[in-house]
Amino acid sequence: MKKRILSALAAVCFACSLATSCADSSSQTDASSASSSSASESSSAAESSSAADSSSEAAPVYDYEHGTDGYYNMLDECTQFKLKSQQAGTCWLYAGRASMQTAYEKQTGKELNMEIADMLDAIYRDDKQEGFFVKSGIDKGELGGWQSMISATLSRGFKDGIVLDSSAEIDPKDHEAIKNALRTRGGIAAETLDKPLGKGTFGKYFTINYSSAEEMDHDVTIIGYDDHFPKEYFNTPASQDGAWIIYNSNLGEMLSYISYDAPFGYTYSHTISEKYSEVLSYDAGNEMDRCVKTGDSTKTANVFHKKGKLAAVGTFNVFDKQDIKIEIMSADFKNVLYSQDAKLDYKGYHTVELTKPVDVEDYAVVITYSKGASVEGDDLSIEEGSYKTIVEKGQSFVFVSDAWKDLSDADAKTVLKTDFAPNNACIKALYTK
Repeated sequence: MKKRILSALAAVCFACSLATSCADSSSQTDASSASSSSASESSSAAESSSAADSSSEAAPVYDYEHGTDGYYNMLDECTQFKLKSQQAGTCWLYAGRASMQTAYEKQTGKELNMEIADMLDAIYRDDKQEGFFVKSGIDKGELGGWQSMISATLSRGFKDGIVLDSSAEIDPKDHEAIKNALRTRGGIAAETLDKPLGKGTFGKYFTINYSSAEEMDHDVTIIGYDDHFPKEYFNTPASQDGAWIIYNSNLGEMLSYISYDAPFGYTYSHTISEKYSEVLSYDAGNEMDRCVKTGDSTKTANVFHKKGKLAAVGTFNVFDKQDIKIEIMSADFKNVLYSQDAKLDYKGYHTVELTKPVDVEDYAVVITYSKGASVEGDDLSIEEGSYKTIVEKGQSFVFVSDAWKDLSDADAKTVLKTDFAPNNACIKALYTK
């Protein structure tokens, strides 16, 4: 199970879930429970049938079949996506991968091969300077994690030219937004409560319902919805018809139906791209939703030194929506080489493709944000692991008091009037192949 642990910084806006996560034993227990439940139901059904015969009452009828109205299942179009069972405590990785795989197939019609072991290693590997780390003696596969770790790590590049190019954090209470993202983007990785009391089977359907959003301990992938799925089919009574169709890595090929009554902890839609040859980045992510503000608008910049064709710029957004202006400038901020306006229309990670690639070598990517600029924020350390950031002189800057301020300066926190060390600006440079 993936338990949720609140850090001391949770009051700001960060909740982490480092703990044991949906291990094989849980998966086997679920499968065993499901088998036991099915066997018990079969026995109960037989007894009920016998009782029904003697009392002239009708046996339960499992005759629901969905129509086309209010129904969507992306497996009807994503025919190459495989419902695989998880290994160890990796439900969060299976859920995130399923989001990317379904999005990729919707975009290209092709299958996306990503190994869970490679994703786990990319996030928790030891031979890096910053990012997420596991403390000695803890099994990485059993530790668990959350979707923003996938966004933060894979947006810096992954194997075989794969780069996470967007990660939309959707309001988990906004059913219409989730449905729209399913139809237009791909599967939605969602945090749920893997509560045995909320599980049941009704005929051929495996159902889940619960009422509390606290102590979320499992990640699944929403792959569809059925507005008319009968509320009577849930073991824990539902107040309304309707269910999310779920790929649950605990169950592999068996789809689950989660009631519309059941809340989600978070919902993420990830997409990937193979357009880019390299990603330049100083930030390890925006793990605590940290941002800085300098007035009506905020301007930050990263200075990079590498020759090539700049094709896109990546950044995080901690607001629902905001406008930005991208400028490619000389490294000394004296000359503007390129300028482009853009909109960040969801909370999460964005890649903004430039209208045309820009030849660069020593240059600054400058972004002016209408609401606030995302930054790395402080380090975080808890019992099982840590999140580390490193900022060096000449990397990241903020424009304040009519001058560029290096974010590595010891007084950056004081100048910006924040209660945290800002560290690097969340700006990435993506080169074309």
